[in-house]
Amino acid sequence: MSGATYSGNVLNIHSVHKEDRGTYYCVADNGVSRGDRRNVNLEVEFAPVVTVPRPRVEQALQYDMDLECHIEAYPPPAIRWLKDSVQLSSNQHYQLSQFATADEFTDSTLRVITAEKRQYGEYICQATNKLGEAEGRVEFTESVIPVCPPACGQARYGGGASAITVSSVLMAVATVLTMVAIAQYVKRA
Repeated sequence: MSGATYSGNVLNIHSVHKEDRGTYYCVADNGVSRGDRRNVNLEVEFAPVVTVPRPRVEQALQYDMDLECHIEAYPPPAIRWLKDSVQLSSNQHYQLSQFATADEFTDSTLRVITAEKRQYGEYICQATNKLGEAEGRVEFTESVIPVCPPACGQARYGGGASAITVSSVLMAVATVLTMVAIAQYVKRA
C-alpha cells in the first residue's frame, strides 16, 4: 500500500499483512479553507521470521567467532540460542548480545569465545512471541587458518606478562613502515 491514495471516509485493508504496518494520513479538504490532517499508526502483530546471513561459519581453535541471526517480529520476541538442545547464556565460553534496530527488527549475535573442539557443531537461533516461533541454524566448523574478524584483534600469543596481541604487532609494523617512509622522504629532500 506504499504511497497509495484513497478517497472516502473509510479505509478498509483486507487481509492485513506485516507490510501494511505504518502511519496512515487522513486528510480532509473542502476546498474552502486549509485542510485538516490526522495520523493513524497501524501496528500489525506477526510471528517471528528468522534469517541467518551466514549459515556456515568456520574458525580456528582458540579464536573467537560471531554467529548471527536477524529477527523480524511484532510484538518483539524472546530470543535464545541453543546447542545440542541446551540453551546458552553469557559465560566464559559464550557472549550473547541483541540489538533492536526498530520495533520489529532485532539482530542477535552469539560470540563463541576462544573456540574449543566441543564448541563446533550446529547452533540454533530461536525467536518466540505470542503468535509463533521460528528458528535459524548456523553450522560452526573448524578451520586451519583464523578468520578475521573477529579473530585478528583478539588473538594472544604467549602467556602471562609476555603475551602480545595481533593488534599490538600490527601497530608496531605500521610504526616501523611510517619511520621508513619518513627516512626516505628526508633523504630525498
